[in-house]
Amino acid sequence: MKALPSKILILAMGLLLAAPTLAFSADTTSEAMMRELQALKAKVSELEQKLDKAQEDAKKANDVAMEARATSGRSLKASQELSRTREELPKGLFSEAGKRLKFYGAVEVEANWERMSRNKKGDENNSDISLATAELFVEAAINKYVTGVMHFLWEEGSTEPVDIDEAFILLGQTDDVPWYLMAGRIYPAVGLFESYFISDPITKELFETQDSAVEIGYSADWINIGAGIFNSNVHEFSDDPDNMINTYYARAQFSTPEGVLPDGSIAAGVAYINNIASSSFLSEQVPDDQLSELVGGLSFMASASWKMLALQAEYITALDEFKQGELEYAGEHKAKPWALNVELAVMPWDQWTFAAKYGKAGDVFEEFPETRWGAVASWEFLPDTVLSLEYLHGDYTNDDSSDTITSQLAIAF
Repeated sequence: MKALPSKILILAMGLLLAAPTLAFSADTTSEAMMRELQALKAKVSELEQKLDKAQEDAKKANDVAMEARATSGRSLKASQELSRTREELPKGLFSEAGKRLKFYGAVEVEANWERMSRNKKGDENNSDISLATAELFVEAAINKYVTGVMHFLWEEGSTEPVDIDEAFILLGQTDDVPWYLMAGRIYPAVGLFESYFISDPITKELFETQDSAVEIGYSADWINIGAGIFNSNVHEFSDDPDNMINTYYARAQFSTPEGVLPDGSIAAGVAYINNIASSSFLSEQVPDDQLSELVGGLSFMASASWKMLALQAEYITALDEFKQGELEYAGEHKAKPWALNVELAVMPWDQWTFAAKYGKAGDVFEEFPETRWGAVASWEFLPDTVLSLEYLHGDYTNDDSSDTITSQLAIAF
């Protein structure tokens, strides 16, 4: 009987020792249940958010569909694109547009004073302020090998409020594919017409050509060659009515890549066209756009620069005479128009350019000066903001002369 109290004591002590363990186990189970309840609550909240977003997306999609039905005049393609905005929006249509499009252009404001000294009628003076040029280029990189370009242009005196001056597609002309194809409304490169002056050189005024053409070529570091075709309004009598492609051209330009010549560069080029009367000026001088036969043209250009000096020259000529009456400005005379422009520029300081020019033309009668010379100074006083002042003197075949002073404020963006 004495042993009984000891057994009871041992049992009591065991119960006392087990009590904390049982209590800890109960607490652990309760804590796990709380964690599971919190996780379940978070899951329910996430599902509710997804449901709300799905309902919102469905409402937006329904609104788009209702808008598309309400605006039945919209093109089918646009409606299809709108209906896919939630899933497979084409790259570049909205979010990628900034990566695919480039916008750049220029605005030029000019003020000029001119005195015409008439040999038999005395002097005539006039002056004007004009928005000479406002232009915008839009360039779209469709993919690595395809580029589209549109050029919107407004010029003082233009009959059109805004003109699409250029619009073309360019295939190739990349580092790994130097060959290219260009198609659209372009300026076939019969001449380069580069100038440091505000006013266009005589070569450009006489022979610049613009039309819808197709050109193929090759462009690399040292050489750029191209050839193209287009249907000029000026055609032969035998081709009347004009409905066939009748004009072709070819050119080759050579230039030293950057860094080949220390502090300098050299470039030269030659171009041929079988119908020089396709130029914007000459085509307006051909009665009824018809010639007895097409007259070819040839141009040469060269330029060189070294440190602060730069020299460039260009010569363009018809290869044969236009017959009597085929150019209105020449009257009953035969004419073989040609033009030369030479410019020397000095850039002694950053942002400053000084240049002098000499131009000459033949068989232009009183339409253009027979000789033209002058000087210009340009100052880029702020980034992409240039102030220029130009003086030109011209002498005509009838002994008339002109003196022109032009100032220009131009920005590029």
